[in-house]
Amino acid sequence: MPPDLTAEPIYRAVLESYQRCENSEGFFDTFYVIFFTKSPEIPPRFAETDMEMQKQIIGASLLWMLRLGRGDLIAVQEVEKIGESHSRQGHSIPPYLYSLWLDALCNAIEHHDPEYTPELESQWRVIMEEGIELIVSRY
Repeated sequence: MPPDLTAEPIYRAVLESYQRCENSEGFFDTFYVIFFTKSPEIPPRFAETDMEMQKQIIGASLLWMLRLGRGDLIAVQEVEKIGESHSRQGHSIPPYLYSLWLDALCNAIEHHDPEYTPELESQWRVIMEEGIELIVSRY
């Protein structure tokens, strides 16, 4: 049985990790460098993207996905919007790319969170999986 995402210690650990990463110089740059190496089909999807704006978007998206695990109804709506924008009618992001996205995120966290542990990575993966499943369900 997966951990209760509303359990305060898990949520707090991941939120604090996010804050440490966000406060770290270049976290989102590191994420995108790693993500772009995960598959040759990823970089072309960002060819026309304003990456400074994209870094702001992913920061907000991660927070929505964290809040989703807390049962936040606004977060549900926001993550559903992400799902719609990434659906076949939107950016058409195939579901298999999300595992690469999550791997890149965890790799970036390992580089930028001085308190990183394998257990913390597992907590990140559990919490992000709920959001990924919701996004993929809209594909």
